[in-house]
Amino acid sequence: MKIAIMGAGLSGLACALTLEKYGYQADIFERRAMVGDRFVVAEAMFSMFHTPYDDAVKYLSENHHIHLKPTTNIQKVNIYSENEHSFIDGHLGFTNMRGKHPESYEKQLAHQLKGTIHFNQDVSYKDISKEYTHVVLATGDALDTQKLQPFDVAFKASFKGAVVEGEFNQTEVHTFFNNDFAPKGMAYILPHSDREASLVLVYPQYPENESLDKDELWKMCFEECSRRLDQDFKILNEYSIKDYRIGKIETPRIGNTFFVGNCFGAITPVIGFGQFESMLTGIYAAHDIVGIGEYDKLVQPLSEGYHDSLTLRRNLEKLDNKKLDLLTKSMSNELMESFITSKKINAMKILSKILHPYPRKA
Repeated sequence: MKIAIMGAGLSGLACALTLEKYGYQADIFERRAMVGDRFVVAEAMFSMFHTPYDDAVKYLSENHHIHLKPTTNIQKVNIYSENEHSFIDGHLGFTNMRGKHPESYEKQLAHQLKGTIHFNQDVSYKDISKEYTHVVLATGDALDTQKLQPFDVAFKASFKGAVVEGEFNQTEVHTFFNNDFAPKGMAYILPHSDREASLVLVYPQYPENESLDKDELWKMCFEECSRRLDQDFKILNEYSIKDYRIGKIETPRIGNTFFVGNCFGAITPVIGFGQFESMLTGIYAAHDIVGIGEYDKLVQPLSEGYHDSLTLRRNLEKLDNKKLDLLTKSMSNELMESFITSKKINAMKILSKILHPYPRKA
């Protein structure tokens, strides 16, 4: 077998590491100049979205020999709406760094790799597929998938974010739901350290949002987040993204081509993160290539999780600020908190089935 991996992100590197575990080498082609060649941002892996794996870092280490060092564990998630504030506490997951940060997850994976990554390689799938028996498409771009098969886009998202300086408890995350500045979206603060954090505003680019001024929304968001945390944040650097596609493929594997990571659709729509899911797709593709699993079957729970998450998002999008206040207030109920944080039940699946009992597509 001659294996090519297009892309050195989380899914591509997880695939390469798993192949090495079973004695196989892959040629990894990365169009950028380095691993994690993008802006620095913090992300989160919330345990409540990974049932039955209550500790994704432990699971990856013990079951797949992929060893990650998170920035910190999450012990408290603060939830803010227009007029309410509540929180959930417990062991809720981890925060981690992405991009050019020296401890980003992609850089950690690259350091564990024995093989070589070929950088500045803007190779085409057409050319690669002629030379290699197996191709893993891990470019992180849904548009690359759409060249080969349908990619069902649920929505496009617009991001505005910054690294801010302030005072933070590294184990606390802050989330904001307010349609005035995050229409059908959210904002969040994830600490990097006790002095720096990522502040991110994200909302879907539905037709009714297209005419909105992103800079004005960002200004409102920044002011509200500063007010709720009673701090005068200092912006260290900023970034902006438009047309970020959230969706899912039709077929996980075509012939000997495997679609992994964002090319698969490994993003949880309700919150917008997907590191764990991305790495699992890479691992599962490797398992199929070495003959110890069937990719289509292995990723089925990920597909179901995507649709469960999308159902929750669609219902959250229906809530105005008054209803968001009621939902936020309900989080203070001990039974609600226990239901959401339980390690024994999949709260996301149960809620999605109640809200939409029939199978759905994006």
